[in-house]
Amino acid sequence: MCNFNLYYNGELVMEDVMLVEKLEEKVIAINLFGEKKELKGEIKKIDVNNNEIIVEG
Repeated sequence: MCNFNLYYNGELVMEDVMLVEKLEEKVIAINLFGEKKELKGEIKKIDVNNNEIIVEG
């Protein structure tokens, strides 16, 4: 299983991310425990080697 860490403007905001969805100007992330975050911005990078998703807003 591959869980990601979500970074927003350089700051770690969520661990164990299982789902990321881009809707209009927002990025929605849901982690392993069902917690949800909505961030205004764009996905800049998904790094599978380091399990990172980078969002900038």
